[in-house]
Amino acid sequence: MLNSLSLLSLGLVAALTASAAPASPTARSAEPALAANWQSCGTHVVADDSDNGSSVCVVAHSDVSILLNAVAGSPWSAPTTTGHALGPAMPLPTPFGRVGWQFQTLAAGHADITTTRPSCPTPAKCHDIVYRLHVTVR
Repeated sequence: MLNSLSLLSLGLVAALTASAAPASPTARSAEPALAANWQSCGTHVVADDSDNGSSVCVVAHSDVSILLNAVAGSPWSAPTTTGHALGPAMPLPTPFGRVGWQFQTLAAGHADITTTRPSCPTPAKCHDIVYRLHVTVR
């Protein structure tokens, strides 16, 4: 049963990453005009740790996912969103050492996805690590 669940999780992550547009090219676009171009918006955008602090563009009525590295003793908090462009965070099954959520794009607009985790196992002595992704839905 556990092996079947592990294989299912790996298959889901592989399917998400294989059919999804990576967030990095959109997030690191040197041309501001590209962000306004409909063609630069993805339909299934997947962001990871390297996209922290960046911006992505997603087509309305599709989805954006974040897949982050997990650290033992320092779990990521449930993500929060601003605005009305995204639906609530839906946890994704992920392989060991990863955590992820998917957000449906509900309407055109802007939103920020934010999640945090302690930078060490004793949170009282550490600062939180903040992951933030700005999403434009068109």
